[in-house]
Amino acid sequence: MNLIKLEFLKLKNKTRTWLGPILVFWLIMIAYPLTVEFLKDKLEIGFYSVLWIAILISMMLATEDIFLEDFNDGTLEQIMLQTSSYSLLVSLKVFTYWIFIGFPVSVLSFLMSFGTSENLTASLMVFPLSIISSYIFLNLFVMGNALSLNKGSVLGAIVSMPLALPVLIVLGKSMTAIQLGINYPGFIFLLLGCLSIIIVTVPIVVSFIVKAHLE
Repeated sequence: MNLIKLEFLKLKNKTRTWLGPILVFWLIMIAYPLTVEFLKDKLEIGFYSVLWIAILISMMLATEDIFLEDFNDGTLEQIMLQTSSYSLLVSLKVFTYWIFIGFPVSVLSFLMSFGTSENLTASLMVFPLSIISSYIFLNLFVMGNALSLNKGSVLGAIVSMPLALPVLIVLGKSMTAIQLGINYPGFIFLLLGCLSIIIVTVPIVVSFIVKAHLE
């Protein structure tokens, strides 16, 4: 419980870390209508593709220095020595970042979809899909940044991006299925399955990677 409070306080004081990705997401989505004709049917054509990419970029920016500060000041090493379950700490850290960044981005996605799409079902489904996708992307980029710890966030993004592409494809297929009114729950269950696997495996993998960096 103390670890959760500590992570919340640390992130709350780092306004740039959580506000920056949200503003980038907002700017991408605001800029999108400027690139197409101001007709509702035109806006809807590429809206969801831009939306998923904007969520991807914002989650990538959110994890840019998730471990770097703790690694540089020695906090990470002390935590590793004091706790036997570092994977649990990683899970709490990811969840904290998602509360500050992923959830607001999901809410903004949901609100924007109502102003763009005439398909009520598609607009309603944006919220759960945004929650699932943002949490998946966040975990993937956390793993990438752990691999590139002290080597630059660009390497982390390069490592994580191929893993995120299948998720983008499934998101695109799911929105197409929803808009056409065909069977779409299968895509959502597939994303939920991916999320379940990632929630379990990523913290364990990250804890081993961090231990390797500290040795």
